[in-house]
Amino acid sequence: MRNTELRSLISPFFYTLLFSLPFLLFLPSPTLAQDDLLRWVGGDLGKARPTLSYQVHGYSAEEVAAQGKDFRMTEHRLFSLVPFLQSPQRDASAYFSLRAQDVGTAAVLPDTRESFPDNLWDIRLGGQYRQQFENGWIGGVAVGLGSASDKPFASWAEPLLDANLFARVPTEGHNAWLFFLNYSKTREFLPNVPLPGVGYWYEPSDQVRLVVGIPFAFLNLRPTKDIALSFSYFFVRSVRARVTYSPFRFLRLYGNFEWRNESYYRAERQDDKDRLFYYEKQLSAGIQAFLNRHVSLDLSAGYAFDRFYFEGRTYADRDHNRVSIGNGPFVMLRLGARL
Repeated sequence: MRNTELRSLISPFFYTLLFSLPFLLFLPSPTLAQDDLLRWVGGDLGKARPTLSYQVHGYSAEEVAAQGKDFRMTEHRLFSLVPFLQSPQRDASAYFSLRAQDVGTAAVLPDTRESFPDNLWDIRLGGQYRQQFENGWIGGVAVGLGSASDKPFASWAEPLLDANLFARVPTEGHNAWLFFLNYSKTREFLPNVPLPGVGYWYEPSDQVRLVVGIPFAFLNLRPTKDIALSFSYFFVRSVRARVTYSPFRFLRLYGNFEWRNESYYRAERQDDKDRLFYYEKQLSAGIQAFLNRHVSLDLSAGYAFDRFYFEGRTYADRDHNRVSIGNGPFVMLRLGARL
């Protein structure tokens, strides 16, 4: 990288570090892939395509610590994006997402002695709108409604709302400042608190893209035409790193690490502000085949570890009603279609 390029990277990063310490990033839908999320805050409008995907994770039966009970879980995910306004000046789309954990266990929540839920659901329906103004700035809004619970919409305490505003202010080339305002009921930290955010999009070439703020980061590198590296981080405990090798246009091989978390409002919880959190780390390898221009099939296998549920308000409550699950293998199958 030439010195001028290095200086152009350091300067935006320095100012982002200086001014965004208290700020946090939002993105419109938690089920979108990284490329789709970056596309939403990118500089190209009117290029979204109808998308439908379904994936299923099958986990091995593992023992629950200190209870001597098996824990079986299959997770299903469905996502659909429907653009209904597409032009170089403005675009809009609607999305639907569903995540469902089908659980089979005789384990209990140890502190309250309640049975562990048989099913956990996260259902969301929302819309997104973006517009480019005469000065080149882009503004957008995304709103999502839904419910994350073992009994979705059982009462007024279970529904959720996500509301997001963003602005993209271009500087030079593909580079731009990004500004955000987010409200979320299911954020890992400070739920129900509107939070602003700021970041910088740095893209000196087709081989390098860095989107950085505090405390989030996206990095995409393509050192050769066949190899791609990606990394993403969200505050506090959400990390994904992937290396992809594409020997043919229709075939991709990849290795993946992910640290993820989810949360649900259990209908019978004793405190309305408590959530049932789930944390997990994964190592996996897989193959993605493009069956034609529109349809892809993804199959992977891996090892899940450091898996546990707990009920509370924050991560500091992670020893309350904690259900720790043994490490073990899993398989994942995903079918995707994009018109």
